Amino acid sequence: MTSHPVSRRTVLAAAGGVAAGAALAGCLSKGAHAARGGRAVPTGGYVGDGVAGLAGAFPLAAVRLLDGPFRANQTRNTDYLHFVDPDRLLYTFRRNVDLPPMAGPCGGWEAPDSEVRGHCTGHLLSALALTYANTADQAAADKGSYLVSQLALCQARSPRMGRNEGYLSAFPETFFDLLEAGRPVWAPYYMIHKIMAGLIDQYELVGNAQALEVAVRLADWVDRRTGRLSYAQMQQVLEDEHGAIAEALANVYRLTGDAKYLRAADRFYHARIFDPLARGTDELAGNHANTTIPKMISCLRLWEETGDSRYHAIAANFWQIVTAHHTYVTGGTSNYEHFQEPDSIAAQLSNLTCENCCSYHMLKLTRLLHFNQPDRVDLLDYYERTLFNQMLGEQDPDSAHGFNIYYTGLSPGAFKQQPRFMGSDPDVYSTDYDNFSCDHATGLETQAKFADTIYSHDRDSLSVNLFIPSEVTWADKGVTLRQTTGFPDEPGTRIEIVSGDAAMVLRVRVPSWVAATPQVRLNGVQLPAAPAPGGWLVLDRRWRTGDQIAVTLPMRLALNPTPDEPSAQAVTYGPIVLSGAYGDRAVAQMPRLDPASPTVTATRPLTFQANADGETVTLVPIARMHHQHYNVYWQT
Repeated sequence: MTSHPVSRRTVLAAAGGVAAGAALAGCLSKGAHAARGGRAVPTGGYVGDGVAGLAGAFPLAAVRLLDGPFRANQTRNTDYLHFVDPDRLLYTFRRNVDLPPMAGPCGGWEAPDSEVRGHCTGHLLSALALTYANTADQAAADKGSYLVSQLALCQARSPRMGRNEGYLSAFPETFFDLLEAGRPVWAPYYMIHKIMAGLIDQYELVGNAQALEVAVRLADWVDRRTGRLSYAQMQQVLEDEHGAIAEALANVYRLTGDAKYLRAADRFYHARIFDPLARGTDELAGNHANTTIPKMISCLRLWEETGDSRYHAIAANFWQIVTAHHTYVTGGTSNYEHFQEPDSIAAQLSNLTCENCCSYHMLKLTRLLHFNQPDRVDLLDYYERTLFNQMLGEQDPDSAHGFNIYYTGLSPGAFKQQPRFMGSDPDVYSTDYDNFSCDHATGLETQAKFADTIYSHDRDSLSVNLFIPSEVTWADKGVTLRQTTGFPDEPGTRIEIVSGDAAMVLRVRVPSWVAATPQVRLNGVQLPAAPAPGGWLVLDRRWRTGDQIAVTLPMRLALNPTPDEPSAQAVTYGPIVLSGAYGDRAVAQMPRLDPASPTVTATRPLTFQANADGETVTLVPIARMHHQHYNVYWQT
């Protein structure tokens, strides 16, 4: 396959854009940002939401989490962001350009001898930016600004070290010489992607103009480095993990208007992975999952920017294949970090299933698909299942700094813990500085952006996508809406217009898992028409302060058989996966469950009991299962 041409639409758009070689202040003069307190603050859309998301997403500043488990996770995460010393994460960057360290080094994958050092700094940049955008936390913005300034200093010194202009990393550029020679090296472009993505987030969400300057120089370096390789050489390079670097390049194009970044992104077309997916063929088995999923995010963004339908087919087919044939009941995917044979679920149960990075990336992909097809309830059903079961439960609620685990295990007697290769106490999810890993890092972002998909909108309608206590302000309509819910302990939600007066359509997702016809009350009066499961409640009227909607979402217990062994089943309540609590006992085999026995014993918090192997077992949502052995799949 040859490199794909940039579409005519893209070239025309680029012709009217800002050339990357021009002063980057020009990007700020286009109205995307406004000055506030010496910092350029975003007023338009966020490129991370994609082209469709520029119109459909609410700014993070418009959504406020209210008291509940999501806000609690966010608060612990913010405490860690306040705590972590940026100079420790800058240690390897400074050493890489012969600058004296300002603090000691970190451990784990950020250790000075780790080949993947530096990527957590990129995630930290993003987490700080997301936190500032959602909560206006000035300390988060200031820490991000300091990191950007220090990275800019390191980038400026790179040529003195004999490296090419624009290079920025925590390891020497010779890693790319090894990569291009086909010699072993661990994912250098993945590290570049995370740094570039963090810089873009600092520009887009905080308004830090220096961050865009650094990101563009780094993108120029990527363009020059890859532009001199043949197609065959580039395909060899792409066999190494490279994350969603093509997405970052597409975002730089969106911010600068220079089509060379799209041409650079197109060089990352990984034919061995993409060509089967373009045909709708499942050849995922054996591939590293978290290497593969970010590439699909890149494909969707490149489709949005170029109009190349192949990129859309790759991303859409991948989502369908993974969610239908490679996904556990929790929404997670992968065992031992790899895709297995299609529909192999019961045969692939271990304590190393469902790497949390994979679900972090699957949710990003799902979100981008949602903005392009906002009526698809199945996208949001998947998003909800993965968010409520895995992402909410990856953080240790007993840790003041909200540490995140690496895997969500699903074997009999599973236990949430760091894997042995991280070398930590098995009952410790992570540590302040010694257990940096990709999942420690993506967790920083996940817990910082829970507000980003609860609501979306088009010109005339506001959609309630997820049932999470929160408020959203729609500035264009001059209204603020509050959602109050104890979901999933409460089977429903209440929505109130707390300020404003506007004619608009209010849409509330009616999930496919709803067990009976929902009941809807508007200002206390039951509405005669009820929406069907898998659709939307649509109310078109003039809304005034004090208007209230109450929606019941009937939930039921269900058994979910695995495709490869129907007698192996998981218990769910609505979208919530229930796990059996086994304390300090690690059951070695899948317990045999009496399928008629699960019964609710409490609703706040949700608690069930069931009979398994002749004993009574307490069942609770898997997101609330911590520091003990548990079981999710049962013999029936």
